[in-house]
Amino acid sequence: MTRPGAARRYKDVTGGMTEAVDQMRREDAERARRLAASLVGLHEEMSAAADREALTVLGVALQWESALEDLWHEQWMTLSPLPKADPSASPRDLEYLDAVVAQRYEALRAAIRRRGLLGRR
Repeated sequence: MTRPGAARRYKDVTGGMTEAVDQMRREDAERARRLAASLVGLHEEMSAAADREALTVLGVALQWESALEDLWHEQWMTLSPLPKADPSASPRDLEYLDAVVAQRYEALRAAIRRRGLLGRR
């Protein structure tokens, strides 16, 4: 029984290393493909979130301006500019917060109508 020579052992070891490196490259390529696809999805989500933020900011500003116009004739009332957004507010609560803004705006309009102030401009 003869032992393989040093050259043969070297070829066996480097051959195994080459296979391992090739396998790692294939796995890395697959991982890169999945990450690239994920990145596209995340970019779309970020773009949608930015659009949603812009719509919310615009909607709140329009409701605020409308409320100021409705109350403009109330001389006794001190009207102030739109407050800054709360940076600690959770984006997860956006739907709820939008609903609260709309509800409060409608409550203000109802109170003004009850007092007969709407339309006196």
